[in-house]
Amino acid sequence: MRVLVSPPPWVVRCKAPRRMDPVDSRKEPPMADPAAGRSAGAVRRVSDLLKDQDLPFNLEAERALLGAVLLTDSLFDEVHEQVSSEDFALPSHRKIYTTFEQLREANRPIDLVTVTEWLHHKGWLEAVGGAEYVADLVSGIPRLTTLSHYAQIIRGRSLLRQLIERASGIIAEAYSSPQEPQEVLAQAEQRILELGDRTIRSTLLPLRTLAGEAAIKLDALSKRGEHVTGVATHFQKLDELTAGFQPSDFIILAARPSVGKTALALSIAYNVARSGKSVAFFSLEMSAEQIFFRLLSMASGLDFQMIRTGKLNKARLAEAGMKMEEIAALPIYIDDSSAQTILEMGAKLRRLKTSQALDLVIVDYLQLIKVVGKIENRNQEVSLISRSLKALAKDLKVPVVALSQLSRAVEKRGEGREPMLSDLRDSGSLEQDADVVLFLHRQVFAREEDQDARNRARLLIAKQRNGPTDDMELTFLPWRVQFADYLPEAPEGMGV
Repeated sequence: MRVLVSPPPWVVRCKAPRRMDPVDSRKEPPMADPAAGRSAGAVRRVSDLLKDQDLPFNLEAERALLGAVLLTDSLFDEVHEQVSSEDFALPSHRKIYTTFEQLREANRPIDLVTVTEWLHHKGWLEAVGGAEYVADLVSGIPRLTTLSHYAQIIRGRSLLRQLIERASGIIAEAYSSPQEPQEVLAQAEQRILELGDRTIRSTLLPLRTLAGEAAIKLDALSKRGEHVTGVATHFQKLDELTAGFQPSDFIILAARPSVGKTALALSIAYNVARSGKSVAFFSLEMSAEQIFFRLLSMASGLDFQMIRTGKLNKARLAEAGMKMEEIAALPIYIDDSSAQTILEMGAKLRRLKTSQALDLVIVDYLQLIKVVGKIENRNQEVSLISRSLKALAKDLKVPVVALSQLSRAVEKRGEGREPMLSDLRDSGSLEQDADVVLFLHRQVFAREEDQDARNRARLLIAKQRNGPTDDMELTFLPWRVQFADYLPEAPEGMGV
């Protein structure tokens, strides 16, 4: 088991890309003054350095692509999968390519006559250099086999310009932002990652291709002899109904206080890690040490209170020591930093996924996540957190389980009443954004002599976007603070 630790502060000295060839406009600026303080003057100096440099572009590639489309308008659909008007460096070229886009939307042909007429109609003709410049674009057109290469060059130079723009903004933020350094770092990471995401062009796949891939997957699943296609929780009925927690799913586990949300989440994390899969556990409420002691109790069967207070005899202490080695080898990564933002979590998770592996994320609990910026009310705040966690699950392609509080409406309906989707606290967005909603219900206030009632729990699948809803019985093992599949007769705890 590891503890996630934020990286130490770092400083980057930047310079623009070197000149590569006469067609590319690239110069190397002087180094930024390392002694500059966090002042408005320092920020201006960084900005001035960048303004004085020619940004990367390739005008010959832009002219060649525009000219080829003017001669053969069917080529527009091919290149438009790779570039957009914003990718052109020269404003006149952006206007011409925008004209291509607008003509295509209007279902009109793209040629010298229609483009010149459209530019004139928009009042852009003189701004792009007149009809002569547009006509000149069709001279010296390259072979069609090289057109895709020119589109790649244009897109690549555009990406570099956007990177320079974002990097300059990051530098300015680093100089002057009043936020905490780790928050600035997380936002910087997010801005760069978003730029990377924009370079990925979506592709429409025919059903024949999807059918082939599905057949291969079905064959593999059939040979494996298992029906769990996601991350197995090792709770039998839960896995039967969900086929495991699926990649990109946002899962909410909700209950009233003291029912056992954290205990169930840790039980799932422990089961998943024992099967060799990697789990990131964000504990915004409990310390990493408390989490470790709970895992030790689960692994050893020793009474949690005895472990927590150190009331173990020599034999039990030796047993605990041996189990510690076993737990230390589990791929569970714990972060107990309080008041974290989604940006910070995302940055840590991406680093973990790159450096190690990542199969499941658990956040304990949703209402304690910090929101940056001014939000009008708590409802909007939780809605933003909910949407961000769903986006994080899709981005990382792993299931994200977020623990959540339930409103007091459950208690007002009486001890035996089960939770409903409307009981999710602070926001209706939780119900909408979640792919799966799980409710944990237990009669924690049953009479002490009725131990079976106190330790019997019901887990309800109140919502499942791609599967059935149902419920199941679980057994709570209080001395280990652990949940298990229902046991008619729960075993006794191990004492000192």
